[in-house]
Amino acid sequence: MMNEQESRSGESSTEGRRGAKDRPRGSYDVIVVGGGVVGCAVARELAADREVLVVERGQIAGEATALAAGEITMSPSYTDEPGIADHANEFFRAYDGTGEFSFAERHSVELVPPDREGEARRRVERLADRGVAVEFLEPGAVERRHSRFDLSRFAGAVRHEDTGFVDPYTFAVTLKEDAEARGATILTDTEVAGLVTDGTGIAGVETDAGAFEAPQVVVAAGWRTEPFLRDRLELPVRPYRTQCVVLDPDEALDEDFPMGWVPGEHVYFRPERNGDLLVGGWSFAEDDPEGASDREDEAFRDHVADLVPGFLRAFDRARFVNGWAGVDGATPDTRPVVDAPAEAPDGLVVATGFHGRGVMTAPVAATAVRELVGGEPAPFPLSPFALDRFESRSRDFEFFSISAGD
Repeated sequence: MMNEQESRSGESSTEGRRGAKDRPRGSYDVIVVGGGVVGCAVARELAADREVLVVERGQIAGEATALAAGEITMSPSYTDEPGIADHANEFFRAYDGTGEFSFAERHSVELVPPDREGEARRRVERLADRGVAVEFLEPGAVERRHSRFDLSRFAGAVRHEDTGFVDPYTFAVTLKEDAEARGATILTDTEVAGLVTDGTGIAGVETDAGAFEAPQVVVAAGWRTEPFLRDRLELPVRPYRTQCVVLDPDEALDEDFPMGWVPGEHVYFRPERNGDLLVGGWSFAEDDPEGASDREDEAFRDHVADLVPGFLRAFDRARFVNGWAGVDGATPDTRPVVDAPAEAPDGLVVATGFHGRGVMTAPVAATAVRELVGGEPAPFPLSPFALDRFESRSRDFEFFSISAGD
């Protein structure tokens, strides 16, 4: 079945997509700045009934998205706003099997040190009373379910349902292909030099490939969103660097091995599909994001080597397979800004500061942007993402490293 754009133009689906990519027009309904996972999700959402252009300075999913761990832990991350978590989880389950994309559902365990046991038990009781799928497990209960765990140093674990993981690059590319199938134009290797405004608000963008007109612009350029908009809008977003390594254990992990994190150690973990273990975290504010190393630090490798054998068996001689590091944008409360701020030019929407949760939050951000550009209301509140929740817009705030479900 042809979509509306193809029906109007009389082109076939393949010809329409090729024409969109090879011959970008000058005027659109919405321009999306940034071709990471959030920008691609927004384009897919809006292209169903709007003419959309995505402008990406490099390649699709070429920066933070491709370097993400791909954990989907919205339920433990939004226990105060279950509607937000439910929306994301429902999307991933429904999207599983689209193109090359797959969503691996896997529960998570939050390992609880002895000094945090009381707080963890009270939190579990409070959340369970509110209907959240969570329970406190004694060390032996965890070890009986998953024999690779040795929790002799821990008071137990909090088990979270409704979590899983994806391959971030495959997810972003699938969203991009879906957006193109709906008529969106994707323009890569193109730098956006600035916004164009007129007397009433947004009028488009200026790029190194020329100017493009649109009455609405969505800036979803990761940590670069803040410096790009600095002259027009103050955003409390600062860059930070985070790291990942992959370990090959003596014995491959079981198919039902859970995801998890260790509070206080700035580390989270999840299985790879081949039985390896991905360990991420060790995040710090980054003053030179352009010059930051894309390799993991020796200190992080040492930390992982000391920490992991303390709660997982058969990891004493685990081999480092590879590692990497990437830069993302952080906010003071660790939640993103997805908003059309009143003090910004009319027609400007920002989606930034995902604090390492861009992959899992992409479906939520896309639905929120749809409402912000005048579409149907989202099935969850947008107030948790509003810019005016911050009393200070200063970029000079204390950075907090978060684990998967903190």
